[in-house]
Amino acid sequence: MSKIVCKKCVLDSDIPGITINPETGLCHFCETYKPLTEPEKEQYLTEMEEIFDRIKGKGEYDVIYALSGGKDSSYTLYKLKQDYPFLKVLAVLFNNGFISENAIENAKKMCEITGSDYYELTMDRKQLCGVWKKAADSVDAFPKFAKYRASDICNTCISIIKQKLIENAIARNAPVIIFAFTAGQAPNPIIKLNYNFINLSRNLFEKQLQKIGIDDKDESFMIKKSVIEKMDKSNPPMIIHPLCMWDYNEDMVVETVTKIGWKPPKLNDSNSTNCKLNSLACHNHLEKYGIHPYAFDIAGIVRNGDMSREVGLEKLHQGLSQPLIDEVSKELKVKVNPLKKS
Repeated sequence: MSKIVCKKCVLDSDIPGITINPETGLCHFCETYKPLTEPEKEQYLTEMEEIFDRIKGKGEYDVIYALSGGKDSSYTLYKLKQDYPFLKVLAVLFNNGFISENAIENAKKMCEITGSDYYELTMDRKQLCGVWKKAADSVDAFPKFAKYRASDICNTCISIIKQKLIENAIARNAPVIIFAFTAGQAPNPIIKLNYNFINLSRNLFEKQLQKIGIDDKDESFMIKKSVIEKMDKSNPPMIIHPLCMWDYNEDMVVETVTKIGWKPPKLNDSNSTNCKLNSLACHNHLEKYGIHPYAFDIAGIVRNGDMSREVGLEKLHQGLSQPLIDEVSKELKVKVNPLKKS
């Protein structure tokens, strides 16, 4: 049977687990998807503003911010401080050993422009290389749906970032954590955490690491238990995704940050503006599961109306960088097959 592409998004019948309704031409995600309405966005924006007014000045920082140096995180930080200049922000960049110098320069520049404090979270590079290799060699370490959201390498990296940002928020008594995820990546704009959820997420990630073959005895990657136990259980941190509430357009985002000093990436990568691991991570995921790890993110952005279907399809089928795959796979000692020509 020939491949059928959803009429609304970019998912197709060749992706494992995707079905296209022959009558409507829509995938099962598009058939059930309900985007946030404008009144709902306004309601969330009002709630976010009320949260900011309530929490300002209560901790060492008001916000712990996930800054990658990429376009979305740079734009979100800039707009956040434009709209809410009173917020005291600690921007955390997790240097996973493969973040480009260009991205680090962009991150520092954005912190200077916005008056945010910059903190680079670093770990032993050899240890990190071992983690990325084990993630690449693993199969089904994460829950079934996770493989549709990101590659095994990226799922591991993102989980470390989330764990350590929550740890920082608790330790520094910062009430809010902010990520630059779009509506396609995080449909819930405001997530209120609690002690049990934080404990559960830590324990779940510990099991995932063990499944990959990592025993995190030093709690280098997980939230430290001692930090969780010291948290104020009546005032746990919350996670906010402002880009889910703001109008999002990729061209507008790039234009805005470029005007204020953000430099376009020097990476030859079709999906990442900051990380050298990305091409290998995508290739590895396609080899293992037959799923492009950006398919669902791009589909979500298209489905939400923030990107045209044509642009989404073009982004999804852009080639990966063979030079980056060769460079990173050699360092990680990961075996890869050559890219297939489309």
